Amino acid sequence: MNQLTNFFENSFEWLTNKVNVILGHSYTFFVALLIIIGWIAYDVADSKAFHDLLNDVFVGFTFLMVFIIQKSQNKFSTGIHLKLNELVAAHENASNRLIKVEDRSEAELKKLDVHYQDMANTVGKQDEMISSKSIEQIINEKDEAKDDSIEK
Repeated sequence: MNQLTNFFENSFEWLTNKVNVILGHSYTFFVALLIIIGWIAYDVADSKAFHDLLNDVFVGFTFLMVFIIQKSQNKFSTGIHLKLNELVAAHENASNRLIKVEDRSEAELKKLDVHYQDMANTVGKQDEMISSKSIEQIINEKDEAKDDSIEK
């Protein structure tokens, strides 16, 4: 079963790569434009059967293109996420909690957003334009300030 799944996945990957190359070419746009002009011309000539055939072809093609475009978008998005994860992991001041942040829940993302708003407010209050702080440092400073206010 796993081999069959791999075969379909690899075949679909190969097909989407080929379709993206072909459909992303400028010649393909002009061929499509000619087809549409021909379709309109035949519609004016009132060739109902040919018009219905082209209509069915276009609907089927559009339906299949949805899956091909989504597959391409998923691949592109995954590549961008991997590059961002590498940048976050490689930077010493970056927060490692941002690695694979796209897999977090909405509540976790909102909590992180609050921390980043705090960081923007903290850094914005300082006059140093060259200082850099990670989200971890801001959270620790906020917790220390909270602990100091509790002790007083």
